[in-house]
Amino acid sequence: MVGPVDLSHRQLQFGLVLVECRFSDPVDLRGLSATSLDLSGSCVPAVLADGLTVDGDVGLSGCVIGTTPGALMALGTEAAAVRDTVQRPHRVPEPSAEAPLRLADARITGSLAAERLRLHSNGLWSVFAPRLRVDGAVQGGELEATGAVYLRDARVAHAVYLNAARVGGVDATGLSCGRGFYADWGFRSRGQVLLRGAVVESVVTFHDATLAAPRGELILSRLTASRLRLDLRAAPSGRVVLRDATVGALVDDAATWPAAGRLDIEGLVYRRLGSVAPLSVKDRLAWLALDQEAGVSVFEQLAASYQAAGDERAVRTVRHARERHLRRGDRLTGRVWGAVQDVLFGYGYAPRRALLWLLALVAAGSGWFSMHAPAPVSGSGQRAFDPVLYCMDLLIPVVSLGYRPAFDPVGWDKAVAVFLIVSGWVLATAVISGAGRALGRGP
Repeated sequence: MVGPVDLSHRQLQFGLVLVECRFSDPVDLRGLSATSLDLSGSCVPAVLADGLTVDGDVGLSGCVIGTTPGALMALGTEAAAVRDTVQRPHRVPEPSAEAPLRLADARITGSLAAERLRLHSNGLWSVFAPRLRVDGAVQGGELEATGAVYLRDARVAHAVYLNAARVGGVDATGLSCGRGFYADWGFRSRGQVLLRGAVVESVVTFHDATLAAPRGELILSRLTASRLRLDLRAAPSGRVVLRDATVGALVDDAATWPAAGRLDIEGLVYRRLGSVAPLSVKDRLAWLALDQEAGVSVFEQLAASYQAAGDERAVRTVRHARERHLRRGDRLTGRVWGAVQDVLFGYGYAPRRALLWLLALVAAGSGWFSMHAPAPVSGSGQRAFDPVLYCMDLLIPVVSLGYRPAFDPVGWDKAVAVFLIVSGWVLATAVISGAGRALGRGP
């Protein structure tokens, strides 16, 4: 079809079918109202459909939109993953944004079918559809675009399917989706995938997806979803940002975790953790360590998930690791005292360790005094010397068994006795301090 096709602001009481057509000029559908629209298999330099209203389905499957393929572009917003720094909001100037397919403020009461759609653009954006409304699903399986897809503040009643799509990035900030966001089974992005502040009532999945160079990243801060799958095909080239996201279940794969320093999970809330292969609590602690700027809240969240699963041993292990994390920022004296509590009592989360220390000190002291019995104090009676009870009397503060004042060690015996007395006080202080901490910060 030679020449411009201008159907802007027309009110059609029937469907528009332009299947397997070739257009020499862009098709202008801005403000068009129709009962359906089908451009399947057509080749067109551009489709301008801002404000389009279709009371039915829109078919773009198999279309080639754009002229000759341009250079491969990659979405990369430096401000997208800055932690809690307040920055100027980053928005694309809409009037000047160029894309071969524009659907800004379009309303589709059916579904948008865009499987195997090919988009050739000379700029960053291949699809520009802010505030798009679709009452059905967006079906973009095997979509290929030289640029990125812009779906900021879009509303999709059913689901967004981008399985096996190849794009330069996705900006779906503020997306509202009823049945799921599926960027899986071969999905590949060269740029950032942004779902900041998105609300998805069902699953968000990146199963078998690839976040490739140069800027393949996941920016999911403030995302709300019932289930999130991050079992990628390979480790991402960039960051994975889950800051302040809220998900019911998080499923991942240790083999595709991001590199150290490229994970942001501060403020992430989840009820359950899952993985492709079973992971121990030590593996999960290693996952937390990938966020090198994380605070105590990430340990609390992990402990809460184990608490909900009824794994008390894992809860104690995580809270023990939390105390170690806290002590890293203390002064030298605090770190030394923290190390003493860790060794003696595990900050209150390894109580059996204190008992073992007590038994070891009693055994060592008893062995010494069984061979070096101290002389009795004159006038103290005829109490028989018992090395075990004598050592326990030295080790246990405050309470007296009557053996310590009854015998008078000298020389090396006195040094051993003083060591046991000091060890008993240190052990008791560590136990009291650790127990108070464990009770005060427990479940």
